[in-house]
Amino acid sequence: MSRFVFAAVFVCASPAYAETAYFTAVRDLPVATGLSESANLLASFAAGEDSGLVIASAHGAATPESVRAFYMGSLSALGWAYEPSMRDEDLTFLRGRERLVLHIEPQSGGTYLGVRLIVRPASMNAD
Repeated sequence: MSRFVFAAVFVCASPAYAETAYFTAVRDLPVATGLSESANLLASFAAGEDSGLVIASAHGAATPESVRAFYMGSLSALGWAYEPSMRDEDLTFLRGRERLVLHIEPQSGGTYLGVRLIVRPASMNAD
């Protein structure tokens, strides 16, 4: 009987697990529901051993409002703190030395999401 319960739980949980996609270059940043990562729009720059920049993007049929709601509702659980931005369409989050900027705009009946992850160098004793 316990094998049946385990199998039922596994089968029910599998679709939910399979639906969550993450950006290739930012492994702990989920791709919003209704969007797909744009593999050809990926760049990464290392400014040093402990700093750099990652640029990624996604697009899809989701509305800009649903993408904003997805990230506003999910990133705090991943350690990100929302920081109000000067630009209405951008969402900015901070986590330690990392700054995540999400640019969300309507595009062809759907949404374009631009992602910039900036990792600042660790502070020095003189800072």
